[in-house]
Amino acid sequence: MYVTTEDELAVLCEKLKSCEVLALDTEFVRERTYFHRLGLIQVAGDDICAVVDPILISDISPLLEIITNPKVVKIFHAARQDLEILVRLSGQVITPVFDTQVAAALVGWGAQISFARIVQKVTGKKINKAETYTDWCRRPLRQSQIDYALDDARFLLPVYERLGQVLKKMNRQDWIQAEFAKLEKPQVYDLPDPRRQFLKIKNVRNLKRKNLAVMVELAAWREEEAIRRDSLPKSVVRDEPLLEIARSLPEKPDDLANIRGFHRKEVSKSGTAILDAVKKGLAMPEDQIPELPEFDGYSTGKGVEELLAAYIQIRSEELKIEPSVLAHRKRIHDFVKCFEQKENLDEHFLMQGWRKEYVGDLLKSILNGGKALTIGKNGKVQLIPSEKE
Repeated sequence: MYVTTEDELAVLCEKLKSCEVLALDTEFVRERTYFHRLGLIQVAGDDICAVVDPILISDISPLLEIITNPKVVKIFHAARQDLEILVRLSGQVITPVFDTQVAAALVGWGAQISFARIVQKVTGKKINKAETYTDWCRRPLRQSQIDYALDDARFLLPVYERLGQVLKKMNRQDWIQAEFAKLEKPQVYDLPDPRRQFLKIKNVRNLKRKNLAVMVELAAWREEEAIRRDSLPKSVVRDEPLLEIARSLPEKPDDLANIRGFHRKEVSKSGTAILDAVKKGLAMPEDQIPELPEFDGYSTGKGVEELLAAYIQIRSEELKIEPSVLAHRKRIHDFVKCFEQKENLDEHFLMQGWRKEYVGDLLKSILNGGKALTIGKNGKVQLIPSEKE
């Protein structure tokens, strides 16, 4: 079903009201815009599967009302960008959610598994991905594009059902809820802080303090301007000329026009705002100029990270999931650093939720000398009590 009018949407929503579970997906374009340009919303539930066209329908609030219903479970695959779009459209966080990619990782089907692969694993069917690079905001749509979009929703339902069975069999329902809770936090969908964007500029560490203050203001202005124009920040002013402005501290529009890579059209459009940002930066009190975060050049004890990584490998094999799902190398480094510097280890990511019981406490015991690794009679590395325990 391809829904292109408000009357058709009303009929669809009336059918969807009785669904306790909805499969959802979106198609969008974001190559040149700050925000996603939404092309389609796909929805499936019970015996219903539809593609809703938000370009042809000016008011999709009836559908958003159903999507935001907290009594309805919303299924996605790789949910983050879909949720960002729907949160922005509806003005509220979408709950509860079920992300099939996250669930698949926790039952050992692979981290970051693709939708096509998970569908084939569950249903044995090979879905057509020929429309992956379609411009979803161009009209009219071909029937092949509509069929492709419908598949992205309809196949989510059997995948969800199968994953539910596997999670129950492995007794990992609590694991999955802890992971999904992260997607239900409002702050996850906040726009980036404009006054932190200077940290993304390459070579910003080479600036003197007063120039750094100017860069803070310039990067904040650019981010806010990009949001206002719905444009990529680099399309407003690229990093290189922005950095040169912070270095050279221009005082008049002609100074801006002489900066390489800074377009003259932008001088006439934003010259005054940029020069004001320079002045504001120069006037920033010394104690308000932000400190750049130190490079993490910390070296942990020789062989300690490697020891924990070896245990993560063993534990992941026991739990039948990929090692990165338990703890990737940066998290291991942070865990060891936190332990060695006597910081509060209980606040670390690996000491939260299900990871604390299944890996965090054991890693802590290894670091404390309470557990040791050895090679057993079967030739496999295993964890044993140490003499300290």
